[in-house]
Amino acid sequence: MSDGNRVKLTMPSWHIPYLEKHKIMALFHELTRELVIQQPVDHLMFIKQLLYRAAKNIGLSRVIILSSPNVNSLDVARLIATQTNHLVVTEEMVLANLNLVSREKVRPSSLAMCLLYMLHTADAQNNGWILVDCVKTAAEAKKLLQAGVIPTHVLYLISPFSPNLREPLYCNIHPSWPVHRRETMNIKNVFKDKVVEIHLKQRLIHEVVAECITTLKNIKRLGCPKHLRVVILGPRGSGRNTQAKLIAQKLNLVHIDFHFILCQAWNADGEFNDSLRKAERDVCFRPDLLSEVLNRRILDEDCLSRGWILTGYPFNVADFKYMDTLDTPPNRVIFLECDLNVCKERLLNRRYNMYTNSGVNITKLTENENIHELKSHPRDSAGVIEAEITYYCEQYGAIRNYCGETGHTINADQPERWVFESILAVLVREDLSAPPRNPCLQEEDKFSSSSNLSQAIDSSTSTPPPTQILSNYVTKL
Repeated sequence: MSDGNRVKLTMPSWHIPYLEKHKIMALFHELTRELVIQQPVDHLMFIKQLLYRAAKNIGLSRVIILSSPNVNSLDVARLIATQTNHLVVTEEMVLANLNLVSREKVRPSSLAMCLLYMLHTADAQNNGWILVDCVKTAAEAKKLLQAGVIPTHVLYLISPFSPNLREPLYCNIHPSWPVHRRETMNIKNVFKDKVVEIHLKQRLIHEVVAECITTLKNIKRLGCPKHLRVVILGPRGSGRNTQAKLIAQKLNLVHIDFHFILCQAWNADGEFNDSLRKAERDVCFRPDLLSEVLNRRILDEDCLSRGWILTGYPFNVADFKYMDTLDTPPNRVIFLECDLNVCKERLLNRRYNMYTNSGVNITKLTENENIHELKSHPRDSAGVIEAEITYYCEQYGAIRNYCGETGHTINADQPERWVFESILAVLVREDLSAPPRNPCLQEEDKFSSSSNLSQAIDSSTSTPPPTQILSNYVTKL
């Protein structure tokens, strides 16, 4: 991007999260696409009329289903539509609109214009659409693109059928299969990066439908350059810090340990730091103060230029809502789910070397470890562990409901390498198409989007922290 003098323009890092959250770049892409296709005389009036629909179309999936003749793709499409409200368009519906009986007489241009007309209905525009058996040749696919019928996904349902080599070649295959296969490959070349292969194997139809729906939630968009801003949540002992350090090293992110930066802020000099100390025992349960501690760290140059991954915060849904009002809120939320007994066992067996501060598990000591140099951390006492895990479980439901589809759940009972790769897969792929978190809205929709933030947050009650946790944080600070 450059100005009239061809001087490269740069966008401030703190503007990017707003563009990401509200999908502004995708909205401009949608408007530009419609302008190029429709080429209206009065482009300003056209944009005004189109703007509302374009904003809604950002999160909608537009699907073409390809399959071999022996796959019942229509049933798959209908089951998808029952859950997503997509409009299903079949070959029979197209022929009925064209007043034709046979597909052989349908020209690609006529097919494209007919589909364009059918897909401009309110149902298709508001809910998205699925084309089944409508596109059978590469020429038809090209005409669709020229007419402006552009899918977000092309699902290719791959049958598990394979011919027995001892029998005559293709003896039990549908007569049109060889031609159909060639045309399918040509159609895939037309749509290229839109194609997603769904292997049917020997699965039940509802399993295939579930995978298709998950696939449709991932929409490839043209977005602005962005950096990952990740929050990892989970009970103590689930491996949050371990995984955060591995991810930070792999993706060159800044690992932010909230407990560490809170201690730094407590001991520093300044007006804000004085307000932290004045809060005394309540400091760790003041969302406004805690969010400001985090905000000062994530606005540092290293976090803005590289991205960050946060552990140890938020504690409850009120903290999360305050965090979402910051200039650079998180764009990925990971929940680590782990057996609580396993978490407790890990923490109770953890010891720290007094001289190197390295942590070890006493059940996996090596011969080089001197057991007399290992001590247990005060936070790893049975009472504190039980209280912190209990508090997390009490707050988990409200936080998970607030995050909705923006949160990703990982099974942390698996080996460390498996958990690491699962988190990495979530971070490197396109995020799910889901409405952004709105800290001003309540679950009961008691407040409008223009409601006062503090009123919305104060109305959400949270469980008081156990005394063991409170005493532990005061001791640490």
